[in-house]
Amino acid sequence: MASFQRPGTQATGRLLRTAGGESYGTASSGGANGFGSVFRVTAAGAVETVVSFTGSGGAVPGSGPAAGLVLGADGAFYGTTSAGGAGGFGTVFKVTAAGVFTKLVDFTGTAGTAKGSVPGPLVLHPDGNFYGTTAAGGTGGFGTVFKMTSAGAVTTLAEFTGTTGATKGSEPRGALAVSGNTLYGVTRTGGVSTQAMTQGMGTLFRITTAGTFTALHDFTGTNGSRPAGGLFLHSNGLLYGTTEFGGTEGFGTAFSLSTAAAPVFTSIRSFADLVGSQPVGELVAADATTLLGAVAAGGTSGWGGIYTLTTGGAFTMLASFTGESGATPGASPRAGLTPDGNGFFHGVTSAGGPGNLGTVFKINAAGTYSVTANVSPPAGWMPSGAPVADGAGGWLFPLAAGGSGGGGTLASWSQGGGLSVAAALGGTPGSTPDGALLLKGGSYYGVASQGASSGRGSAFRYQPGSGVSLVNAFTSTGGALPQGALIDGSDGALYGVGREGGTSARGTVFKVTTAGVRTRIVSFTGTAGTAPGSSPRGPLALAPNQNYYGVTARGGSSDNGVLFKISPTGTYTVIAHFAATGPRLPEGGLAPGNDGFIYGTCSRGGTADAGVLFRLDPSNDTWSVIASFDGSTAASPAGALHAAADGSILGIATAPGNGGVFRHSAAGGLQLAAAFDGSNGRASADNGAGLVFTAGVTTAADGTIHGSAPGGGPAGGGVLFRIAASSPLAAWKTQYLGSPAASDDDDPDRDGLANVVEYALGRIPTLPDAAGSTIASIAGGFLRLTVPRDPARNDVVMIVEASADLAGWSPLATSLNGSPFTGPGYLSGETPGPGLKSVVVRDLVPVTGARRRFLRLRVLSGFTPTGPLEAWKMTYLGNPAAPDDGDPDRDGRANLLEYALGTLPTVADATALPSGLSGGFLQLIVPRDPARNDVTLTVEATANPAGPWTPLAVSTNGSPFSGPGYLSGETPDASVKSVTVRDLVTVSSAPRRFIRLRVTR
Repeated sequence: MASFQRPGTQATGRLLRTAGGESYGTASSGGANGFGSVFRVTAAGAVETVVSFTGSGGAVPGSGPAAGLVLGADGAFYGTTSAGGAGGFGTVFKVTAAGVFTKLVDFTGTAGTAKGSVPGPLVLHPDGNFYGTTAAGGTGGFGTVFKMTSAGAVTTLAEFTGTTGATKGSEPRGALAVSGNTLYGVTRTGGVSTQAMTQGMGTLFRITTAGTFTALHDFTGTNGSRPAGGLFLHSNGLLYGTTEFGGTEGFGTAFSLSTAAAPVFTSIRSFADLVGSQPVGELVAADATTLLGAVAAGGTSGWGGIYTLTTGGAFTMLASFTGESGATPGASPRAGLTPDGNGFFHGVTSAGGPGNLGTVFKINAAGTYSVTANVSPPAGWMPSGAPVADGAGGWLFPLAAGGSGGGGTLASWSQGGGLSVAAALGGTPGSTPDGALLLKGGSYYGVASQGASSGRGSAFRYQPGSGVSLVNAFTSTGGALPQGALIDGSDGALYGVGREGGTSARGTVFKVTTAGVRTRIVSFTGTAGTAPGSSPRGPLALAPNQNYYGVTARGGSSDNGVLFKISPTGTYTVIAHFAATGPRLPEGGLAPGNDGFIYGTCSRGGTADAGVLFRLDPSNDTWSVIASFDGSTAASPAGALHAAADGSILGIATAPGNGGVFRHSAAGGLQLAAAFDGSNGRASADNGAGLVFTAGVTTAADGTIHGSAPGGGPAGGGVLFRIAASSPLAAWKTQYLGSPAASDDDDPDRDGLANVVEYALGRIPTLPDAAGSTIASIAGGFLRLTVPRDPARNDVVMIVEASADLAGWSPLATSLNGSPFTGPGYLSGETPGPGLKSVVVRDLVPVTGARRRFLRLRVLSGFTPTGPLEAWKMTYLGNPAAPDDGDPDRDGRANLLEYALGTLPTVADATALPSGLSGGFLQLIVPRDPARNDVTLTVEATANPAGPWTPLAVSTNGSPFSGPGYLSGETPDASVKSVTVRDLVTVSSAPRRFIRLRVTR
């Protein structure tokens, strides 16, 4: 549905400008695969990824490009990666503007055909060859100078020898300066060894294109130390350069060097910290006497800046970078500037700007500064929570990174409009949102794991049309690093967890009101103490008994996490300490199911030690494993779970490979709904600062699964996805009939079995089946039918029915969407779990004494009950729309009453509800099933059957009976109750008294 761009970050190479006004550069980390990228800045200021590197192999081998690009004679861009490639020693590559990538060289370290490691910038010589250096490798490991043809043939011209030897120097840095057939360069270390710097402080050297090497100068500290950029050949014939350290104050120097046979070295400036320090990159000429350069530190904010330096040494700080915001956003440049021919110079910062990801800027010699582009993508990336419906047919979900504020975004997706930014985070409201949003009172609430006033995260509010506002800023003691969705508490407050902070710095459970009042409920205490547990995982789950349940990923007696509950008054109880073996290390929160149970996962444990799905019964706080992950199709579940309307539990498995989406149902067990392959998403991703995100899934009204994945996708920044409702029946039709839309009623093999029946029976629809596809027999004087049931075929309803005249049919037993057969005629054959069953269903009327009896199997597809009553009607009446007031067994009980009482609508009941006198009062004993939560039971009394009737006790939608007449029988669990309700008037004081049960919905 949508994919997000993970940008390349830490741009440290010089930009390459093109005639069309675009700039090309390299980012040493980030990109789709985390190995760096080549990017383009359009004339309109958009940052676009050209290619993302893939490490040691893959389509774009290489890692960590740290040098700028150079334009080749063929119009392609040539560059190097500092690592990756076949040997991990770095590569030379070329790439076109269209993204066509070619690897030219794999460096081979200390030996081999392309000696060297950690290559730096290339220069294109007039002779048609490229020249460059490697900072390591070569025979002694001190680096090399090499020549390369445009086809990638490498010749090693020199191998450095450290502090002594014929080619003194080590770690050459920056681009070589070209003067005819002579190349000039610097090394960061090597040269004269001193007691303080045994590796040397760097050198200046020259080498001819034929390989004749000459050491020119050793840095000794006072005249400079550790150059961080190459040399610049000025039109006045001098070479200019800088060292990052050394000089009179230790913060770097600028110098010149003549190109004479016996070159003259001149120090022209020592840098001072607050003015601007640690010069980096190559200098560039602004005019005949003025040079421009960058400093990585110092300046008014300490983030470095841009300066001018005359050839005579006069220094002016043109711009001081101001970090993530301010007048001159940016920080810590590591490369020099590139002129555009129109008086401006273009550069990149490795940090600063929104999200501290860096900026692309331009500046002129007068100090006019502007940001051309921010590395942070305006739309954001790294989805960090399941999508929630926005009420208009679209979805709203958080992105943990990027955006115009640098703190992530809230993204909106609509069918007609696609993807848009609903709001940008960062600054006061907090940054790095983590967890699905909660809709409450027309506003959406969420948590930001970082940022806000204390840098510890926040709770925030999003109001469509009004944007994002702070609800509460977190603190260390109150709880930090909030994670997971907030839940709506029974008291109207919002409940959540903080992974860190609290009195023991092991995390907290908190609540916060919509007005911003936050209360710490629990402060976890690790492996022991008053609240064992550490690093809780959200969300919490609120049970019908008003207790809150949750898990911690660590802590407890074996430091493998705990399962806990918190009472409405804040009492903390550990239900289970996860052990060193077995289910342990939960990496996701809990979810209340539609069946009254609470579901969770552990990332380890189970039959394959690949994780488990467990179920907690809040009525007695017992829990059990209901499924084990097999490790080969799904493993290591993490993140939030989702309880679907059909009773299934959905979640994210982070392994194997890129992970996937899993589904668990009573009929089908644990199945993989979809696998991520990287290109369509990756289940988990980290933000580079220690936070790992898993996002999550939900279901739409039509049953389709919607979700987000924080990593992978075409641009590496995650995806928003939909898993099409490809049911087992649709897959079967595609396999055997060529189309998922083939008609249920067709009979292509003309054997009398429609397609949907062939599917239910496990037959092939194009091969005729002989009579007796189901086995009918007579046993004990009753007709019976043996029917196969496959729990995996969970999208059809199978009904065994009986009739005396072929006109009216009565259900005997029904299987709803793969569930076990139930009904008055079920006899045997059902077993728990997956696997094919052979089920026997028997008629209720004996063949003796009956003129005729018929049995049949009816199969329907596309039925999804909207509630327990509709499912009951389908099971026992064969029709979900059967009337509430119908009475097919003519026993005086309408269908709705039979449902409420748990009796059968097709078998006449001879007994009435238990009633009688107790202590002079009429009383009625009524069953109550909490699972039948779509009817209201009212016990009433009157002196006149014509009315009025006085309510004595009422149970609304499965809730406990309450009222003045309730006497006993209620318990706080999911079992069927036997509830006694008593009249309020004694029979001795009234001539007549009547009591009844009325059922409505």
